Amino acid sequence: MRIALILTGGTICCRTASDGARRSDVGTAQTVLEQHYRSANPFSSVVFEVHAPLNRLSEDLTPDDWCALLRTIASLDFSQLDGIIIAHGTDTLEQTAGMLTAALSGLTLPVILVSAIAPLDDPMTNGHINFEAAVRLICRRLNSGVWAVYANSDGEVYLHRGFELLTCQWGSPDFFSASMRTVDAVLDSEPLTFQKKTALDAQALREAASHAPELCLLHPYNGLRYDKIALDGVQAIVHGTYHSETANASRYSPYGVQSLLLRCQQAGIPMFLAPCRVQHQDYGSSFDLVQAGAIPLENMLLPFAYGAVWTGCLFGLHGEILVSRVRQLRQSLESQLFRCFM
Repeated sequence: MRIALILTGGTICCRTASDGARRSDVGTAQTVLEQHYRSANPFSSVVFEVHAPLNRLSEDLTPDDWCALLRTIASLDFSQLDGIIIAHGTDTLEQTAGMLTAALSGLTLPVILVSAIAPLDDPMTNGHINFEAAVRLICRRLNSGVWAVYANSDGEVYLHRGFELLTCQWGSPDFFSASMRTVDAVLDSEPLTFQKKTALDAQALREAASHAPELCLLHPYNGLRYDKIALDGVQAIVHGTYHSETANASRYSPYGVQSLLLRCQQAGIPMFLAPCRVQHQDYGSSFDLVQAGAIPLENMLLPFAYGAVWTGCLFGLHGEILVSRVRQLRQSLESQLFRCFM
């Protein structure tokens, strides 16, 4: 088995400096990860093809860093690989998982994001457990798609579909998703009997990732002043909703989404609402926003909605083609199964 190991930084790649602060150090992480894996699995014949395009804590990542990560993935020889593991920080793990799900649509290799709650030399770390679980899944030929593996505080190691991943919250070390499964359950599941050929155009991805698009991601909150938001250079806005799929729809108010929506329409900038039902809204606020021209994205968590729109803009899509592509992508992901090929 041959696995591409891509190191980007984050806690799983950290060492504790003399001042007590955690600093990203991908060189040390590579050595520690592989040595620990070889020690625990002395008869494993897995070959790791290591790449380190970034060395950042995930809170410091930028759109240009996402592009660097995509260029690294596009440069791989997929025909020689059985899977890809990406070591990444926890703070923005769900954002990168959402973006990669959209950008790597068509790649029939499993791409597994792994993180850690503490540096690899800390006895409390779950980094080694997460990494070894990812290797096991790839060796059993996990179904293609973008995934995240993470050991929660209940002692179970879970597998998440990347587009469903929910962020690790302050005060909780755990990740969740709507259809999360334990790794053991996935390994014990009935195997699949087929595998599609890769349809990802690596050259097109490499060329598209030469320049990052400019998007604005907005989380609603009481007091958000839309008249303070600059639109210079913005290609699209992805706006979140409250749990009822609503947002402030007060007209003629700087606190109302419609004041920004009008400016966007005048500038030719699409505004997406996520999650928001396409056909029917339960509340007048969301109904009014959709009627005014906001674009609803159904059954899409905000990080994935942002990643999908960002990727569409990366490839130069706009207008109805962009909207159609984002919605079709979400629908196609229902077929991503928690299964192994053998």
